[in-house]
Amino acid sequence: MIKAIQCNIPQAQFRVLTTLDNISDQLADTEHQFWLDLSEPSAEELATVGKEFGLHPLALEDATNEHQRPKIEQYENFMFIVFYAAYFEAETQRVETRELNLFVGENYLITVHHVDIPEIHEAEQRWKRNSSHLSWGIGPLLYALLDSMVDHYFPVVDDLVERAEEMEEQIYASKNYDTERTFEMLSIKKTMLQMRRIVNPERDILNVLTNRDNPIFPEQSLAYFRDVYDHVTRLADTLDLYRDQLSSMMDASLSLSSHSLNQVMRTLTAASIILMSGSFITGIYGMNFNHDVSPFNMPELNWAFGYFFALGAIGLISLVLLVYFRRLKWI
Repeated sequence: MIKAIQCNIPQAQFRVLTTLDNISDQLADTEHQFWLDLSEPSAEELATVGKEFGLHPLALEDATNEHQRPKIEQYENFMFIVFYAAYFEAETQRVETRELNLFVGENYLITVHHVDIPEIHEAEQRWKRNSSHLSWGIGPLLYALLDSMVDHYFPVVDDLVERAEEMEEQIYASKNYDTERTFEMLSIKKTMLQMRRIVNPERDILNVLTNRDNPIFPEQSLAYFRDVYDHVTRLADTLDLYRDQLSSMMDASLSLSSHSLNQVMRTLTAASIILMSGSFITGIYGMNFNHDVSPFNMPELNWAFGYFFALGAIGLISLVLLVYFRRLKWI
């Protein structure tokens, strides 16, 4: 589906175009701007738009194939940009990304996407409200679109940061290893890496757009692109900071796991030593030697209270060892 809007700059009037026929003849008119939004376009529709606007076949091919990395490419008379929108899905606790392809000329913007992107509707309203900046060319429209998309990154990143901080509090509060918590930290870290793979290249895109040698945008537009650049840079720094913090948290969690395992091994070792002392005594008195012919005499064997003496010795030694290991905090 194609939605085409034409803007008359001197009169600040907007109208929806019903056909794209001969639109290439109107591109030379600097008093008009055009925005074409292509939602799930067919190959024929893309070919028609490419022919009318003189778009490069390689750029059209990239717009047809999804899952492109964020990038900006400069062609003879337009720029091709791949940008991403991001949304946090509360049900799945995952971040969904949606690709947006943009063809940017001096007085036109073409957006191509295969799923709905709400920021496009928001940018359209901002473009129509800020009619005083129409004389600056297509820059304010592109700024409104990119700024809306970047602004929606902040709730996503804030949610990831909040979850990471909750994990940190739980780790240091419980002081115990939790397998589910470790998997959740891995999930958060994976999502942050996913966001970082989007934000970092987009910072390079905005760096190109803020270049003073840019032939498409006037000087007035560059300040707005620098504002979006600052937002993306702040997001990238936040993601890097909490990615490192999550790595430290995972190391702390693994340390707690090792400490817990060591504590279990100490307890088992202490219990083995206590049982071993009793086994040592019973082993001595359980040897099957003929004591009547032995040169050594074990008087406890014929003593009426020898059985209780052996049990008392076992209990006393076990008690002493138990107190000793308790002081060592092995038990």
